[in-house]
Amino acid sequence: MRFSRFRYSSLVLTLILLAAHFIFQQPLSYLRGKTFDAYQTLSPRPVDVGESLVRLVLIDDKSLAKYGRWPWNRKIIGDLVDGVRKQGAAVIGLDLLFPEPDTSPGGKEGDAALASALARAPSVMAASLGNELTNSGMVPKAIPSIVGIVPQTLPGFSGVISSRPAFNAAASGIGIIRSTPDRDGVLRELPLVWLQSTGEGYQLWPSFALELVRIYAGIANYAVRMNEQGFDALKIGAAILPLEPQGQVMLWEREGNIAKVSAVDVLSGKSIPSLKNTIVIVSNNAVGLDQFHTTPSKVLRLGSEVHALIAEQILNGSFLSKPPQALNIERLWFLGSALLIILFSKFIFRRLWLAIPLLALVIFGPLIAGFAAYFWRAELYESAQPAIGLFLIVAIEAYSLYKASEQRRTVLVQQFSQFMSPTVVKQLMEQDSEALLSGEKREITVLLMDMRNFTSTTQDLSAEQMVELINHLLGIATREIFKRDGTVDKFMGDAVLGFWNAPLEQPDHADLGLAAAEAIVDAIQKANPDLVERGLPPLQIGAALESGVCTVGNFGSSLRFDYTAIGSAMNAAARLEAATKLVGVPLVVGPGFAKISTRNLHLVDTIPLKGFAEDVPVYTTTKYAEKLKKSV
Repeated sequence: MRFSRFRYSSLVLTLILLAAHFIFQQPLSYLRGKTFDAYQTLSPRPVDVGESLVRLVLIDDKSLAKYGRWPWNRKIIGDLVDGVRKQGAAVIGLDLLFPEPDTSPGGKEGDAALASALARAPSVMAASLGNELTNSGMVPKAIPSIVGIVPQTLPGFSGVISSRPAFNAAASGIGIIRSTPDRDGVLRELPLVWLQSTGEGYQLWPSFALELVRIYAGIANYAVRMNEQGFDALKIGAAILPLEPQGQVMLWEREGNIAKVSAVDVLSGKSIPSLKNTIVIVSNNAVGLDQFHTTPSKVLRLGSEVHALIAEQILNGSFLSKPPQALNIERLWFLGSALLIILFSKFIFRRLWLAIPLLALVIFGPLIAGFAAYFWRAELYESAQPAIGLFLIVAIEAYSLYKASEQRRTVLVQQFSQFMSPTVVKQLMEQDSEALLSGEKREITVLLMDMRNFTSTTQDLSAEQMVELINHLLGIATREIFKRDGTVDKFMGDAVLGFWNAPLEQPDHADLGLAAAEAIVDAIQKANPDLVERGLPPLQIGAALESGVCTVGNFGSSLRFDYTAIGSAMNAAARLEAATKLVGVPLVVGPGFAKISTRNLHLVDTIPLKGFAEDVPVYTTTKYAEKLKKSV
């Protein structure tokens, strides 16, 4: 398939965009994250709130109004833990840190009360990791087994901060509450396991959500599988959870809200059946004390809500996955679609009714397929980049075709305006005529007109007079041919060759040709008196018409070419024009023309013509047939 120099830009742009997807993979991850956010905003994870197993007990403004400002005496926290336990909660997690002893009046008793309450309930305490924190030497409640070798390149934190040892000892589990948002500040992933660097190697810590689920399910331990990139999967009970190399899973927003209960309602002893047999997370939600995160579909979401969402995902086995070959599939989709656009754009853009829906499908196809993979398979493919790339390809391809069309129109104007009427040139500019211009077989009507007695008429004329006389003749012929949308093939000295039905179709081409021939003969005869007054000799012409199938198109070389016709009708017209002298009329037509003309024609004679095996019947119009009879 041939490409204009404009359309090569589409191929170049395709390669540039494909290379950019490889080279700028990390910077483009921002766009990937935004695409995945859009999926979750459009269709969050379906969850029946009535069947959800995670609840939040919040120390909110109403709680502070009743029990005083924060921090509370830890006896109140202990009462809150006991209250939740009495409501029948299966596990209680404190999304709170108490790293220092309470030195306020009654603080020592309060610490003891909280430790006792934690010991009476299946409970999980929060901890965090960081490089600026002091390593207290504490270890997690569950030491996971590791399958594989921890890569030396895998980063880990050097320190840990947690609540007081007495609280940790009383609790059933300890989990990490740290979060790591992306560069744009959106929290999209949360590690299920964290790595702490110690003097003796590495220590694995479970996330707060994982530890809640472990205690809830009554599982003593879990296992982690590693590969050369880092974390690969986590096994807890019978469930195997896929992990990203840094140990994280994608946060999957859910429909509705996590069920919330005010700490006031629990401390007041109010019956709260919704807490029974659930995982309960106790956290701060008061103004100035809460910690909010920006998540894929929420501008502000409580940190405890994030842990609740992850815990629900673990319990339900609901995880978003990034297929290993996702990037390659995205690249192949873009490349294949771009090549199809480039290869077939010429065909598509000619048909607006087809172009609009088809190109819309091509551009939005990645978005539709990406969302479908998310919706039905929980698989994440980045669809915005292929869609944007395909839009650019469509845009530049449309521009390239437009430029090529404009270039073609310029060539048409330059090439045809000299020997076609402005009406025909305009129609050629408004349609795709490449097939016609390259060559095709078509039935045409040919007109050949020649000046009679050229030598004797012009031998006494000066060069200026001869030019004036010939231009007078050619001007009349050109004007009458153009009036009937004919094509002036060429001027051959004092002769004019024209034809109809090419390059544009003209069903009445025979009648148009005959009308032009008659008009030329009449116009020349009417103008003869004026020629005589100007000192020029009167003109006489012979004109012949023939119709037949010829090959029409551009003939020539790279240096010069003409739009012309080749075929038997052209040769017959030349022979017939010479025969006008023999039959004694200025206008004759051949048998091919007579078969298709709607005009009344009269047989003049049957004469031999050079190049034809048999004698050829020659016809003329009623007007000249009657003159011929009178002269006889």
